Amino acid sequence: MDVRDLLADPDLGLSVVAAEPDALDRPVTAAYITDLPDPSRFLSTGDVVLTSGLWLDRADGAATFLGALARQDVAAVVIGLIEIGVIPDDVIALCRERGLTLLTVSPGVSFRRIADEIAARQPGSATGLATRTMRFSRRIADTVSRGGGVAELLGQFSAEFAIGCWVIDETGMLLASAGAAPDRAQVAEQWNAVIAREHDKRVIVPGAQTGLGPATIIRTGARDRSGFFGCWGDHRSFSDEVTLAMDALVGALRVEMELAGRWRETRDAQVAALITSIRDQEASPGAISARMRLEGLGPQDETTIVAARVDDPRFPRAAVLEMLQRTLTALGHRVMGCRSEDLAILLVNGAGTEERPLAEHLAEEYHALLAGRQLRVGMSDPVSGVSRLNSAIATAVERVQNATGAEPVVVSTSLHVQTHRALLRMLGESTRSGYAREVLAPLLSYDERHNADLVGTLRAFLDGGGAWQETARQLHLHTNTLRYRIARIEELTNRDMSTMADRVDLFLAMTCLDETED
Repeated sequence: MDVRDLLADPDLGLSVVAAEPDALDRPVTAAYITDLPDPSRFLSTGDVVLTSGLWLDRADGAATFLGALARQDVAAVVIGLIEIGVIPDDVIALCRERGLTLLTVSPGVSFRRIADEIAARQPGSATGLATRTMRFSRRIADTVSRGGGVAELLGQFSAEFAIGCWVIDETGMLLASAGAAPDRAQVAEQWNAVIAREHDKRVIVPGAQTGLGPATIIRTGARDRSGFFGCWGDHRSFSDEVTLAMDALVGALRVEMELAGRWRETRDAQVAALITSIRDQEASPGAISARMRLEGLGPQDETTIVAARVDDPRFPRAAVLEMLQRTLTALGHRVMGCRSEDLAILLVNGAGTEERPLAEHLAEEYHALLAGRQLRVGMSDPVSGVSRLNSAIATAVERVQNATGAEPVVVSTSLHVQTHRALLRMLGESTRSGYAREVLAPLLSYDERHNADLVGTLRAFLDGGGAWQETARQLHLHTNTLRYRIARIEELTNRDMSTMADRVDLFLAMTCLDETED
C-alpha cells in the first residue's frame, strides 16, 4: 500500500496540499497520531503522521515538528483543520522545503478511522485480513444481486489478487475467464482430471508444460452440473487472504452455475419428454410439429435422428450432447437434443454444409476432451415430415449400439448396416409390425383358437436351420410330428419351406414379430 492508495479511497476523505512528483508512490507501513512538539523517537520510515497542529502555538513549533518528521523519513503528514481552521502558508512552505508530503483530511473523518484503515491494509494483519475479506465479499455479493454474471465475478478476483482464473462448465467448455486463461488442451486436461476424481472437491493439475505452473480446480457445487472454478497456482500455498476470497468467490459462482444448471435440466426434460412421446407414438403429428416450430425446426424439412454415447460412466452425457449440438449447429443444422438414459439423442433438421465426414469434425474438435475414450454415434436416414420420426429414433439407437471401430469417433449410418435386424429397423416400427401380422396372422389365429404353438415350432425350425432331427429333439417331438406341423404352417401361410425365398419371408416376419413383442 502506498500514499496514492490512501488518496484513492473516498471514505478516508484525504486530499493533497503539497507533494513531490513521486512522493505519492511511497509505501505506507503504519500510522501514528500525535501533537508532541518532537515525536521523532516514536516514528519510523513509512509512517503516516496524523496531527491536529497544536504544536503551531509554540515558538518555532512548525520547524521543530516538521524537521523531526523529515529526519525520520515519514511517508506523509496529515494535518486536521478542526483546531487550526486553515494550514498556514509557512507550514506548506516548510513541507516543500523538507520534501514532506502534506495532506489534509475532511472534518467528518477521524484520525482513528484513517489509522485503522492503514493497519488493516498491512500484510499479515488479522484485522486487515478480515476487513479485506469482508470488503471483497460485499463486492461480489453486490455483483450477484445486480446480475453481474460469472465474467464480472472472475474479473474482480483477478483484478484484486493478480491471479488468472476461469470457469469450466459441466460439459468441459470454457465458460468465462479473467487474466491469463488456459488454452483448449489445458481446459480438457483440467476437466478430465476433476471428473476422474469425483469425490475430491479440489484437484491440483500439475501443468508442467504450461509455463504457468500448476492449476487449482474446484467444484463449485455438490454435483458436476455446477461446473468448476480454476485458477493458476497451488491453493495450498495461497495466503489466508486469497484463500478466504477464493472461497467467497466460489460460493457466488455456485449460485450462478446452479441456476444455469437448473435451466438446462428443465429444458433437457422438456425435450426428453417430446422424444419419449415420439418414440412411444404418444404424441400427435400436430403436437410434434408445433413443438418443432417452437424450437426453430421445420417439421416438413428432412430430419435426421442422432444418438451418441461415450461408454465411460464418469463422462457426462451432457458433454456428449454438447459436442454434437455445437458441431452440428456449426455445420448449419437446426438442432434440438436431450439426454435419454445413457444416450444423447438429437433431432437434426435442415440441410447443413458438410464438406467432411461428421466423425472427422468431432475428432478434430474434441480429441483432447475425449482423452482416449471413444465417442460412438448412430445416425438414422433423413425422414420428411414427423410420422416416421419414431422409427428414425429406433434406427439411430440401434446403430449406436452396434457401432464398431477403433477410431476416437465412430459414426454408424445406413452405409454401415451389417445385420438383418439393422436393415429391418430402417423400415420403421409400423411397417415391421404390419409385415409380421400380414405373414403370420394365420398362424397366430390358429394358435389362439386351438391352444397350439405353431409360431414356436416355426421359430425353432428356422433357428435350427431347417434341420429336422435337431429341431424335433429340441421341441421333444417325433420327427413325423414335426413334419406334420411344418406342413400345416405351409398350408396356413401359403409358403413352401423347401424354398429359400419363402423361408426368408417367414424368417423376416418372425424377426419383426420378436421386435414388436420386445
